[in-house]
Amino acid sequence: MKQILPVIFLSLMIAACSTMPKEIDEKYLAEKTDSDTKSVYALEQKIIDKNKEKQSVESRMKEQSKLPAGTEEEIKLLEKENGILKDQVYYYEKIKDAVNLETKKSQLIENESALSKKRDLFQYQQSEKNLNEAELDLRNAELAQAIAELNSKKSKIAKVYRDKNEPAKPEEKENFFTALLNKINKKDPDDIYGYKKYDEYLVTKKQETSKAESKHKEAVIKFQEAKLNFEKTK
Repeated sequence: MKQILPVIFLSLMIAACSTMPKEIDEKYLAEKTDSDTKSVYALEQKIIDKNKEKQSVESRMKEQSKLPAGTEEEIKLLEKENGILKDQVYYYEKIKDAVNLETKKSQLIENESALSKKRDLFQYQQSEKNLNEAELDLRNAELAQAIAELNSKKSKIAKVYRDKNEPAKPEEKENFFTALLNKINKKDPDDIYGYKKYDEYLVTKKQETSKAESKHKEAVIKFQEAKLNFEKTK
C-alpha cells in the first residue's frame, strides 16, 4: 500500500497544480494509537479504492473514444437531402405532377424518419460522453477528498506527538510591527505547527465533491432521457 500511495499523491498534486499541502512528516506519526493506526489504514485503503474507480472510468472513456464516429456528419447529409426533397415536393405541387409528387413525399417521410433517429442517436452518444466526463470529475474530486481526509487525520496525530515531545517555545511578545506582520501573514497563534491548512483544504475538497456530485446527477438524468428517446426509435 505504501508503494502505491505516493504515486497517487504525485499524480493528484500535478492535476491540482500543486495546491495540495505537502504530506505530514512520518516521524511525527511514530506514536500512533491503535485507533489512529486503524483510521489511517482505512483512509489509505479508501484512497486506493477511489483511485481504482477513477481508473475504471478512464478505461471506459478510452473504449468509447475507439467507437466509430460520423453520426454528426450523417446528420448534416440527411439535413441537406431533406432540404432538397422539400424543394422537390414544393416544385411538383406547383406544376401539379402527381406521380413525382407522391414519390418525393414518400422519400421525404423516410428521410425525416432517418434524420430523427440519427439525431436521437447523436444525443445519446453525446449524453453518454458527458456522463463519463462528469463521473471522472466526481471520482477525481472523491479521490482528492480522501487524500485530504488522510492528511487532516495525520496532522492531528502529529500535533499530539509534537505537543508531547517538543519543548515549548518561549512566548513571543508582540509589538506593533510583529502584530502587523502576523496579521498580514495571517499567522494564527493557535496554529503553532501550521496544520490548520489541512482542515481548510479538506473543507475545499468537500465543497468540490459536492459540486461534482450535483453535476453528475444532472448528467445521469440527461443520459437516461437521451437513452429512452433513442430506444424508442429502434
